[in-house]
Amino acid sequence: MSVMGGGGGMILTQPGSLIQPFTSAPQQEWLPPLVAKRRATWKYLQRCFEGGMVVYNTALVSDSDMRSCWTEEKMQRRTLHYFLLGTSLATILEIPSTDDCLKALSIVVEELDYYAASETRSKSIFSRARKTSDGKSFIEGEYSHLEVRPVPFNMDYVITVATLCEMIAQAYERMALHQQRQQQKRLQLNPLQLAATHPYHDFPIWNASSLDLFGKIDGRFKKIYAVLYKELEALARDIVLDELSSIDPLGATRNDSDWDL
Repeated sequence: MSVMGGGGGMILTQPGSLIQPFTSAPQQEWLPPLVAKRRATWKYLQRCFEGGMVVYNTALVSDSDMRSCWTEEKMQRRTLHYFLLGTSLATILEIPSTDDCLKALSIVVEELDYYAASETRSKSIFSRARKTSDGKSFIEGEYSHLEVRPVPFNMDYVITVATLCEMIAQAYERMALHQQRQQQKRLQLNPLQLAATHPYHDFPIWNASSLDLFGKIDGRFKKIYAVLYKELEALARDIVLDELSSIDPLGATRNDSDWDL
């Protein structure tokens, strides 16, 4: 999908994929609403995984429903990945500089992908060097931002996902704060200062490199959300069908293709 910007150039080729990003203020007006929407979406998903919430206005999904569906044995590998990403995000979000924080976020999602892929590779090639988006090489098994650590206990998938959702929501909150600071800086400039330092009254929220990093980070987070949304929707669907079946055993089946929750 291609979206044309105000200047006739393309902004999006597909959801979460940015190319030729605009760096002028008028052409970035879509960013603050997008960041706010992403933060609200992850906060909502966090509440869903904390249990006791009507998911997507369809069914009340409890902790026990989720744990019965997603057992520790079944979700062990994904739980570890989400745990490593969540704990790494907590450290990265403490970085004072927004630009450095975005760079670290971009690197950590790449390193997570490399780590996940390395689990399926032979140990004989485990030391192969790889490169991150900033051009720096790292050795698989040695990561700059992904905090890989042994976990001597079984982790709860539902709690891990809820915590990860909270950390990703905080990442978007960090981006929102950056946008607010940039907008405040613009308001503090008088027209003469603005004209002198930013021709055509142009005071963009993001520079080109940061906007590109945002697109990569947002796209990776959206992939995680797509998986969680699909599985949560399927669980809510099954709960609704179970309730309908208890009322009328012949009135609903799990193969009913007309359902669209």
